[in-house]
Amino acid sequence: MAQLTLEPLASAEAVLSEEEKEAGIALVDIGGGTTDIAIFQDGIIRHTAVIPFGGNVITDDIRQGCTILKPQAELLKVKYGSALGTENKENEVVCIPGLKGRDPKEISLKTLALIIQARMEEILEHVHYEIRNSNFEKQLIGGIVLTGGGAQLRHMKQLVEFVTGMDCRIGYPNEHVSKAPNEEMLVPSLSTGVGLGMYGQEKPAAVIREATPQEAAQLEKGKKGKPSSPDKGTDRRGPAAFLQRIKEFFEAEEE
Repeated sequence: MAQLTLEPLASAEAVLSEEEKEAGIALVDIGGGTTDIAIFQDGIIRHTAVIPFGGNVITDDIRQGCTILKPQAELLKVKYGSALGTENKENEVVCIPGLKGRDPKEISLKTLALIIQARMEEILEHVHYEIRNSNFEKQLIGGIVLTGGGAQLRHMKQLVEFVTGMDCRIGYPNEHVSKAPNEEMLVPSLSTGVGLGMYGQEKPAAVIREATPQEAAQLEKGKKGKPSSPDKGTDRRGPAAFLQRIKEFFEAEEE
């Protein structure tokens, strides 16, 4: 491995503009296992922090609170999850299959949202503490940019603004991407992957400089060799294909 990249820096590469970094911004990336924070001001990263809570904890809360299986809890979170319990009515329910020989189970969407909101408020309170602790809270003109899988929950923007009192927008990895075949390829959960891909494309020279002479020679030799042919009928070039490969990588990791 020739180079390491801090995860929130990779996400920032994909979702933040240079203007936002100059004005002052707090990037909050809510992933599966952790929530990463990166604070920029005057175009420079000023503070980073990692909170050991993420989407997996919320899934576990739903599993215990609704007494269902973990895969069912994850599906409920992704498909019906909301970060504000007040946005759901009491009579809104979803039915999930019961165990073998048992009746299906009804889950109230309001109860589901209240479970999510309770844990998400805890995570955001930690985030706000880190922002205050950085001593840059009053200088962040751009407020908060929220990305990662947790940003895909409905009403997350409203909850962030309520808990922190700061402006917020959802960060999609399209800041430097010209086009994509569909919006599913530009979801916040792919921000880190897109950012890492951009680092790899923009800074190949850094890999060769840090490699040993033998590794550098092999890299140069590989460049001169015949490139591998893409699958028949599949165009693996261009921004759309690049995003498709990132999406396939993350789907394979989940399996």
